[in-house]
Amino acid sequence: MKAFIKKHQYNYIKRCLNDLSNTYKTCSDSNVIDAFKSYTQDKIFNLFPSLSEEERELLILDKINDPSDINNYLTSLDKYAYGMPVITSTQISKLFKKEKKLKLPDLNQENSKNVYLGWIDKASNKLFVAYNMDDKIIGMACRITSTDSKKANICSLCNCIHVENEVAFVSPICKTSNAAEGGYKSIGFTICLDSDKCNDRIESVEKLEDILKEVNNIK
Repeated sequence: MKAFIKKHQYNYIKRCLNDLSNTYKTCSDSNVIDAFKSYTQDKIFNLFPSLSEEERELLILDKINDPSDINNYLTSLDKYAYGMPVITSTQISKLFKKEKKLKLPDLNQENSKNVYLGWIDKASNKLFVAYNMDDKIIGMACRITSTDSKKANICSLCNCIHVENEVAFVSPICKTSNAAEGGYKSIGFTICLDSDKCNDRIESVEKLEDILKEVNNIK
């Protein structure tokens, strides 16, 4: 059976199973637990518009009867989870060809399951993002404008709340077809500075794709 679970879908399933685990631990009513388990099962199935019998069987929660069963379930799913295709240094250099002395990320992570590739170039104080959308590599170079906020911040991509220096406000320069705007405009959003951790939390690519479309003027 081929990998069929996208990394962000796996992250969503993992959070659903964490909620189920908490229900087992805090609730003594078996009827409530069964109802929540059924609700969780529906949420998992709803992630996939079509499933083979083999894939559906893998996702069934019947073998989970205790919080201790959840790790085995997630381990079995992890084998069929996948991330974006591997990006080469040549592709990255071409993607960010306007960047002088571009620092390339570490691409030697075998079997990585990234939703997106993100890295920071401290010399230019920029965070770079590369992503495969519709079989095309697109990206953005974001100026890091603030990292010293002591207030809680929410990453726009993984939607998790962080404090202190874990999230930064960044500003990418966007392409635009509007000549009155000089061909470019600037937007801003908050994002995790640790892209690896963000990749382990992101449960939807909708916001990521919306930002990349705006940055690259993709309709």
